[in-house]
Amino acid sequence: MAVLATDPALGYLSTVSGVTRQRVHRAVDLVNAPVWNGVKPNVVVSANLGGAGETLLRAAGLVRTGDRILALKRLDAWPASAMGTADRDVVDAGEDNNTFVDVLLAGYQADGVIAAFIRAEHGFPTMRRFLVVERKTPIAAAAMTIHDNIAVLGAASTLLAHRRRGAQSRLLQHRLRTAAKAGCALAVATARPDSVSAANLRKAGFHLHRRSVWTKS
Repeated sequence: MAVLATDPALGYLSTVSGVTRQRVHRAVDLVNAPVWNGVKPNVVVSANLGGAGETLLRAAGLVRTGDRILALKRLDAWPASAMGTADRDVVDAGEDNNTFVDVLLAGYQADGVIAAFIRAEHGFPTMRRFLVVERKTPIAAAAMTIHDNIAVLGAASTLLAHRRRGAQSRLLQHRLRTAAKAGCALAVATARPDSVSAANLRKAGFHLHRRSVWTKS
């Protein structure tokens, strides 16, 4: 699958993903297609390509630039006792998208084109939005979408002054409970390797799969 973002500020969204040993030739062809018009897509490798596969990527002018984490957790066999109790400080933002996105953007410290993209992305009616509220003040936000029986845990951030106090762990558990009660069989999330988010996902019982990322040198 290929995604092309034409605005340079959103270059991180330009990707070729689903690359395996069997598809590495097609990935190279796709990266070299003229459609990119100067954009350098990130090639996300889903499995170990072996020496031959990596040689093909390097021969095409690609270099490894880092890794990404894909986190998976099965929910269909998750016992009710493991769900814990509802956190009264975590609330459904409902239709109050402005407050939710304001907290999300403030936590990311994002502005400009990236902020506009995030605001538009989280305006879809299928988006589930949650806030941590302390003393009537929202301090953290996290999103989730459900696709058939798969829950995708999306963007999450905490205001700078309120970090390192467990807000994201509470939002994570709340979304997992919500997904399980909705009948989801699987929860999926992404994170940067060795990040706090990756540590929270591992602690919550997710299996972390490391994927290599390549781009044109």
